Amino acid sequence: MQNVVKVGKRYQVVIPKKVREQLGVNVADKLIVGVRNARIIMQPKPRRYSEYMQGLGKEVWREIEATEYVRKEREAWGK
Repeated sequence: MQNVVKVGKRYQVVIPKKVREQLGVNVADKLIVGVRNARIIMQPKPRRYSEYMQGLGKEVWREIEATEYVRKEREAWGK
């Protein structure tokens, strides 16, 4: 079920309790707000960007043996 929120006078919205609980959003937490495909996207700001970035792009390496790839790259440096 979708939640409906109202935009207040200062363009503020209240995040419904169930959504806050699902995301673990607490008072004073920061959110990243953006637009994607004509939709407003809000997500918790990562406490550490290294953890947020971990695993991004992993599908690129699915068919590649990392050790062999690095070995070939290092060989190319010497040429």
